[in-house]
Amino acid sequence: MLGFTLNRVEGDSMSPLIPAGTYVLFKRFYVKKWLKVGDLVKVNHPKYGIIIKSIVYKDHNGFYWLVGENEYSVTTAEMGPISKAMIEGKSCLVIKPKPHINGLPLS
Repeated sequence: MLGFTLNRVEGDSMSPLIPAGTYVLFKRFYVKKWLKVGDLVKVNHPKYGIIIKSIVYKDHNGFYWLVGENEYSVTTAEMGPISKAMIEGKSCLVIKPKPHINGLPLS
């Protein structure tokens, strides 16, 4: 899709910032040296598969350390260091679902 991927968030590891059902548009082609703390990235993790997390730290070896927003998310230590090659995209748009009660949208 012209260097972009659209992913639907499943689970609560990034909530409340990014609740389940949110769509995130990722840019696949970007300059990886421009990644910074706070960026939301899509990662192909060898243990957890495709995950969406925020960069919390970049170490002196060039590895990134990620964090979820929810206390029940996989921890930074459990994810371990993330190489540039594992990062599949950087978010450029977050589309949250409309709030609703009992299936009815709130206006």
